[in-house]
Amino acid sequence: MLPLSSLFSSSSHRPFILRLRLQLHLHRSISSSPLPSQSPPPLPDLPLSHPIYTIWASNTGLGKTLFSTGLAAATLLSPSPSSESAKFVYIKPVQTGFPCDSDSALVLRKFCQLALHRCSPSFVVSASNHFLQASASASEAVLGYGSEGEGELRDLGIYEERRLLGEEWAGGAASKLIFKTMYAWREAISPHLAAEMEGGAVPDNVLLEVLGRRLGIGSEDGGGKVDVWTVVETAGAVASPGPLGTLQCDLPFRLPAILVGDGRLGGISGTVSAYESFKLRGYDVVAIVIEDHGLVNEVPLLSYLGNRLPVLVLPPVPQDPSDNLMEWFDESEAVFSFLKDLMLSVHSERIQRFHDMPKRAGDIFWWPFTQHKLVPKEIVTVIDSRCGENFCPQVVCDKDFITQQFDACASWWTQGPDATLQQWFQIELARDVGYAAARFGNVMFRENVYEPALECAELLLEGVGKGLEGIKQSEGKNQVKRKWLSCKMVAHVGDLGIEKILVINKTATQTKTLGTLSYIASVWLRRKGVNKR
Repeated sequence: MLPLSSLFSSSSHRPFILRLRLQLHLHRSISSSPLPSQSPPPLPDLPLSHPIYTIWASNTGLGKTLFSTGLAAATLLSPSPSSESAKFVYIKPVQTGFPCDSDSALVLRKFCQLALHRCSPSFVVSASNHFLQASASASEAVLGYGSEGEGELRDLGIYEERRLLGEEWAGGAASKLIFKTMYAWREAISPHLAAEMEGGAVPDNVLLEVLGRRLGIGSEDGGGKVDVWTVVETAGAVASPGPLGTLQCDLPFRLPAILVGDGRLGGISGTVSAYESFKLRGYDVVAIVIEDHGLVNEVPLLSYLGNRLPVLVLPPVPQDPSDNLMEWFDESEAVFSFLKDLMLSVHSERIQRFHDMPKRAGDIFWWPFTQHKLVPKEIVTVIDSRCGENFCPQVVCDKDFITQQFDACASWWTQGPDATLQQWFQIELARDVGYAAARFGNVMFRENVYEPALECAELLLEGVGKGLEGIKQSEGKNQVKRKWLSCKMVAHVGDLGIEKILVINKTATQTKTLGTLSYIASVWLRRKGVNKR
């Protein structure tokens, strides 16, 4: 077991040349397929007993770690009056620049200084720090000796627990700061480059599985007399690649997000792009926090956001290396306190919505093939989101949590042409729909043509509608006949003028809807001499 102090080394990085390595990596990335090789596995249950947030940034070097420190101080050094103590869990899934630039070590060091600066000796705080695995190069820097098996990750086995503040242990009344660094590399570069140089690339499914298990830390205390908070601090920016090259925002773990924006020149564009990347992928962004650089970037951001979420401003961070930042944290205390209350409020409102939705849905929804009076609200499934081929419903047992359930009904919305590519298709679909909606909005189809509608019609006739002659008026009769060369295809015009194309599989127990074409029935049918009814 190594002491935590061994990780606080301030030695400089080794010089290295990346140009050739970058060229090789980019050549290999461009020539390889960008599609994922496997579908995401079912993830562990996500507890809802306490707030769990991810900390993102619109660019590198914007102070995510200082932000995590301020939030930890707001939680542990000012616990809720209704709680006896607090527990703050800091998870760093991917760390580069280890051990010199260890983010968990920085949070711990600054938190210790803040605790001594603000609290009396009778206030009890303990901390535990755990480093799981690191590359061979990073392991050598920590352990002081090399190891066999170059290119593989090493189990560091570094774990230590100690009291940070307080004259004596106070059992369960002591607040606790818990650190978990999952995977680490030595060079302070992007994770995909570090894994390329040092070895030990972590598959996405393994990364998500290990992260999911760590998110359960503290769930046994959540909702009781202990305030529990969990933050997951990402590496780099929103769209920075992970160890295997997958963009971090594309990993299917949609935890509520706090975005650390950019207050510098050019930061408005980067912050807006990061926010739109989140919305495109179905993330809930609770707040944006920026550092004040004197450019008042928060004003254009608030105008763009339309007051959909707050933009908080932190004072400028002193650039003097000898400054311990205690005054900066004191000036920022009100911002962090407000943000903590906001995050707790958003979490509580989310849980309340989950609990209210079954009754509200039962009052206004009509479900086919259902005796609604016989459906108690306890059996109504509340779905939070979707991941690959799995729904993510909320489950109420002893404690609330979100789990994953396979879409056994084979919904055409959730199961695409290839299960291994389903998540990639979902993101591509969101991009295409967003582009079409932004460019065209609502374009009436009568005697007009625009590219998305034309391409959709052509694809339909090349695929499930192949052989379709269309709609022709029969001779001698004022009516419409539908001629389908495929006997398996039928059409129906509803009262609202919605034409549904159905494919009937005689061996199946139900019909699958493949597509819906919308048109203005009242005008279109009258022109063809057909009564709408």
